[in-house]
Amino acid sequence: MVSSPVDEVDPLLDNIRISEHLESNKKFVKQAKKLRNCCKNFEVFIDWKDSNFVKFGTRCGYRVCLYCSKVRSCFYYNQFIDHIRKIKIPKSMQQRGLRFLTLTLVNQKNLKKGINLFYKSFTKFKRRKYFKDRIMGGLGTIEAKKGEDKLWNIHGHFLIDSKYLDMKSHKRTGKDSLLVREWTKSTRGSSILFLKNVRDYQGSLNYILKYLVKGIENLTPKQKAEFFKITYKRRLIFTFGNFYGIRRPVKPKRYQWISPFSEEYESYLDSDKPKRKKELEDWID
Repeated sequence: MVSSPVDEVDPLLDNIRISEHLESNKKFVKQAKKLRNCCKNFEVFIDWKDSNFVKFGTRCGYRVCLYCSKVRSCFYYNQFIDHIRKIKIPKSMQQRGLRFLTLTLVNQKNLKKGINLFYKSFTKFKRRKYFKDRIMGGLGTIEAKKGEDKLWNIHGHFLIDSKYLDMKSHKRTGKDSLLVREWTKSTRGSSILFLKNVRDYQGSLNYILKYLVKGIENLTPKQKAEFFKITYKRRLIFTFGNFYGIRRPVKPKRYQWISPFSEEYESYLDSDKPKRKKELEDWID
């Protein structure tokens, strides 16, 4: 398989390009600096398991950072995997259980208006009686990409716990299915959605969480900067119903932070000198 140009982009170099576009807006100068410096600085910890020193880069935590998005996906995986394992995987569409649901808007000319419309539409969709009666909960994320018509294709990918959802069109009346009509009313005209059964727990959760990265990876740095401004301080992962309020499992503390002014930090610097000396010698050679 031939890799695309996007796959070859260095995430940290991509952050610099995005931050250059963010800096043009005075409101996002601080965020641009944080994005630019992602993983450039580090903190030192002691690993209690084997008493070794460990370095971790200080991350920005922003979704437009491909590196931080992958780390965040791992956090969400650990947060939700135990919960979804308690939900049945249905053998047929008539049974209650886990399903994939994709909700799509009609292609939009403006990215900001399109994303705002999706947030509003999904909020309305959740308030409809059919949704409350049939869908017990779920989680999902939003994806934005340019279509062949050069308009913005904005849609959400969801993993839901639901009862039977009506997806069959009514041939006699010529009407759309009830689920489609509910989404159409919520969006004022968009009737595009897709429903699919789940095969396994790990694969289903990974499929949804991959869109934290994939959802914006094909955008240019300028488009990513625009996406950042639109979604700043807004939820990038939707949780509702019995998926809402689930906390990440608490694990035993393995790493202890070391103050730069402590004796332990001085010990780390002394232990790291041979390694840095070898790196310098290799560089000179």
